[in-house]
Amino acid sequence: MSAGDKSKTSLMKLKFTWLSRGLMLLYAMTVCLLCFTHFDGSINMNEEWFGIGKDKIAHFLMFLPFPILMYMAFHTHHGNPWRLIIFMTVTILIGAGSGAGIELLQMTTKYRSCDILDFRADCIGLLAGSFLVMIYAAVSRKW
Repeated sequence: MSAGDKSKTSLMKLKFTWLSRGLMLLYAMTVCLLCFTHFDGSINMNEEWFGIGKDKIAHFLMFLPFPILMYMAFHTHHGNPWRLIIFMTVTILIGAGSGAGIELLQMTTKYRSCDILDFRADCIGLLAGSFLVMIYAAVSRKW
């Protein structure tokens, strides 16, 4: 690989990193907006899909991308599987802390409630997203 090719590759990685970090910021703002906005009731979240509450599915889907985006935006130490395992553990802890914080803050609003089952759905989404990252890293050898 020539010096010019290495320079182009480095520039592409840098652009991808900053694009991923911007996407992560947009994701975090969207989650906050969805968790703290008072909706007029036009969307009924009390219904169930396949025996699972729609609000629990929404919580699962909100937190599923978190580990994927964290991996894309901040994981830079490739080559050692243990570094990825530690990175994903920290990512899960940060995500779970965020989910718990959101639930506790929702308790302080008049239009939202604190629900341990929402937090459980958040954590299941985090674990599913982390599992997807680990599969991707194993298949692509991008530990």
